Parts: sequence; structure tokens; C-alpha cells
Amino acid sequence: MVRYDPSSTSPEDTLLSVADPVTVDPTQEPAEMLEAKLDRSRRLNEYYNEVVAELRASLAAIGEDDGQPS
Repeated sequence: MVRYDPSSTSPEDTLLSVADPVTVDPTQEPAEMLEAKLDRSRRLNEYYNEVVAELRASLAAIGEDDGQPS
């Protein structure tokens, strides 16, 4: 099971939240703005997938520790 290690996270890898405001540069082209939003969405999706995988692994480990098949 992979555990979260806060020391392995650099400041550049800070987590995003859907509540965080997205900064908009008015000089940016619409395609660039869309790409930035898509990138942010991809990173959030990757993060959530990792969290779900860790939760599933934790639940499976708990079930095995209790003598229950996973």
C-alpha cells in the first residue's frame, strides 16, 4: 500500500482544489486559456484517481487484517 508522504511533495506540486480561483490572463488567447483549464482538470483527475486507489488499497488491507477476503 502506498502511503502519502508530505515530505516528498515540493511547493511546485501543491494540490489543487475546485474551489481555488483560476487566474485568467486577458492577453492569453482563448485556445491557451482552454488548454490551461484542461491541464488543471487533468491534474485534478489524476490526483483523485490516486486518492481512490489508495483508499481501495487501504480498505483491502483492512479486510485482510480482519481475516475477511477482499
